[in-house]
Amino acid sequence: MQPDPHPLVEAATSTSRFAVTRRWLARVSEWSAKATFRIKRGTPAVTIAELGKSWELTDAQRDSLLQLGETKPGAAFIDEKVGNINRAAFHRSAFVLNAATHLIFVDLAAQLLLSVWELKAVLIALNLLLALIAHFQMRENYRALIAGPRQLPKKRRLLGLLRNPRYNKAVKKSSRPYARSAWKEQTLYRTAYFANAVIIFLGSQFILPAERLIFPFGFMIGKITGLITTIVVFFDGWRGIRAGDDARLAREREVSVYRNLKI
Repeated sequence: MQPDPHPLVEAATSTSRFAVTRRWLARVSEWSAKATFRIKRGTPAVTIAELGKSWELTDAQRDSLLQLGETKPGAAFIDEKVGNINRAAFHRSAFVLNAATHLIFVDLAAQLLLSVWELKAVLIALNLLLALIAHFQMRENYRALIAGPRQLPKKRRLLGLLRNPRYNKAVKKSSRPYARSAWKEQTLYRTAYFANAVIIFLGSQFILPAERLIFPFGFMIGKITGLITTIVVFFDGWRGIRAGDDARLAREREVSVYRNLKI
C-alpha cells in the first residue's frame, strides 16, 4: 500500500509560505528600524558598536567612548545620551507620521463645512517643523555624547581657602540641557501629540470623500480611513502621556544637578 504523498506536499507548501512570510517580516522590521532610527542599548561596548552602525565614528572617538564606558558614571552617561537620541528620533518619526496622516486622511476644514485648504497646509507644516526640531535635538545629543561629560573646575581655590565661583556656574550650565529637554517634552511635544489626536479625531476624512466613490470602494475607503486614523489617535494619546513622563524625568535630572551646588 503506497503512502499518501499529500502530507509531504502540504508540509513543503506551508514551509515555503512560512519562509516567504518570515522574509517579509524581516524586511518590514528592517525598514521600520531605519525609519525610526533606534540604537540598541546594552553594555557600553554593545551600545557603541550599534552607534557606529548609524554614525561614522573615528578610531579616536570609539576608543574615547570605550574608555569612558569602563567607569560607572561614564556608562550611565552613554546610556543616558543614547536614550535621548532614541527618544528624539522617535519624536521625529512620529511627527512625520502625523504630517502624512494630515495630508492623506484628515480634512478638518471640510468637516467644519469650510473651504480652507490653508488649514491643512498649516497643520502639515507644524508637524514637519516639530520633526525638524526633534532631528536637531537628536544631533545635539549625539554631539554631546561624542564630546563626553563636562569636566567641572575645582570647588575651592587658593589652597582650599576660598570658594571657586566658576564651579557653581559650571554646575548650573550643565543643568541647562535638562531644562530645555523638559520644556520641549512638556510644552512642545506633549501639547502637539494631544492636539494631533483631537484634530485627527474630528477631521478624519480621506482626500476624496467616500460618498463620491463607486460602491463598494467608498465603503472600503471609509472603513480603512477610520481604522488608520483611530490607530494614530491612540498612538498620539499614548505618546502625549509618555512625553509628560519624559519631561518629569528631565526635571528630576535637573534637580539632581543642583544638589552638587556648594552655597
